Amino acid sequence: MCLPRIVNRKQLTLLGLNSGTSADGLDMAVVKIRRSTRGVSVKYVEGCERKFSSALRDQVHQVADSDVVTLEDVIELDNLLGEFFGRTAKSYLKQMERRGVEVDMVASHGQTVRHRPKKVRRLGKWIHGTMQLGSLDRIAAATGRVTVGDFRQADIAVGNEGAPITTGAMQRLFADKQHSRLMVNIGGMANYFYFPAKDSPLKMSAADCGPGNSLCDLLSSRLFSQPHDSAGRIATSGHVNDELLALLTADDFFSGRMVSTGRERFGVAMAESIIAFGRWYRAEKADLMRTAAELTVWSVARKLRPMARRDHTLTNLYLTGGGRRNIFFVRRLGQLLPELTIRSADELGLDADFIEAAAYAVMGEACLRGEALPAKTNKQASRTRPVLGRIAQPPHRDVRMSAIRRKG
Repeated sequence: MCLPRIVNRKQLTLLGLNSGTSADGLDMAVVKIRRSTRGVSVKYVEGCERKFSSALRDQVHQVADSDVVTLEDVIELDNLLGEFFGRTAKSYLKQMERRGVEVDMVASHGQTVRHRPKKVRRLGKWIHGTMQLGSLDRIAAATGRVTVGDFRQADIAVGNEGAPITTGAMQRLFADKQHSRLMVNIGGMANYFYFPAKDSPLKMSAADCGPGNSLCDLLSSRLFSQPHDSAGRIATSGHVNDELLALLTADDFFSGRMVSTGRERFGVAMAESIIAFGRWYRAEKADLMRTAAELTVWSVARKLRPMARRDHTLTNLYLTGGGRRNIFFVRRLGQLLPELTIRSADELGLDADFIEAAAYAVMGEACLRGEALPAKTNKQASRTRPVLGRIAQPPHRDVRMSAIRRKG
């Protein structure tokens, strides 16, 4: 389906694709977006997940976590991910077609393999950046659909950090005129979104809090040979090591002005430091897990507590991401934020497993319309608001050659 056929339609059906920091697999969400004189309406249809093979996941982690990566590694992974995203999306599109749902276009976030929000001096210039892989052109070729992606680069180009990037889309999906909304996504990293009620003098905000699941997953794998601390059982069995927690909370991310972070800071290097601490001080493995989990909830609570105190209409905290199933996280957040009731974002009418994929679908439609979604980033955003994403078009089918083949 080519660009001219969809660009002026008032209603579009989109497939959003997302692979998070944990690199577990591909989340897909189908949404219908309609524009009218009354504004933009979004209807969630459904979503599904497709796991990565262990080999593909290992390849992602190798590139994301390694200090030494070749250009060949990057090129190969970009195409491997693009092939997987395209093939998987194509299969899902066919499934939707059999049920009478025709998807017009695809929006893909890609797989983040490096995020460097802190500026460094190079060739006399201050630069920073981020990288997401998963060839858009391969997705477009496989699905036959216009594909939008690479959303973070336009934000980087105007001086922002490229994260959190879904703020405007989340506002479109969840902001409420009568009630303020506070949401936290506990994925590989943890981030929050605050949307005040329409008449509130307060302003929306969004930022990364710190580690989410990734740090605990790494420790679970290395210390207990388990891919995850299922439901936070290991963390619950341990005790906080106060000396280790003090070292972790002293990380300059928590005292700096950066609004985003990633595995570069709260990933393999930190996990190895925690394990080394445990060996040196002969700490119990479960205590190391408990302390890392405590870091996650502490970092979330420190971000949210000021908002909960300023906005007295806030009564609920809605959780998204895999971390909402971690009983330890949920219990400790309730203890650290007693003024808020911890709820799953499923209660807001959209499957919480696929919120990010749905948000990228919203961003893809906005890109097609040339719309710059609102954002909460740095001061430059008030002067220059970027249109996020770039468009990859599917190859044209040669109708004449097809006719010749049929005659032959």
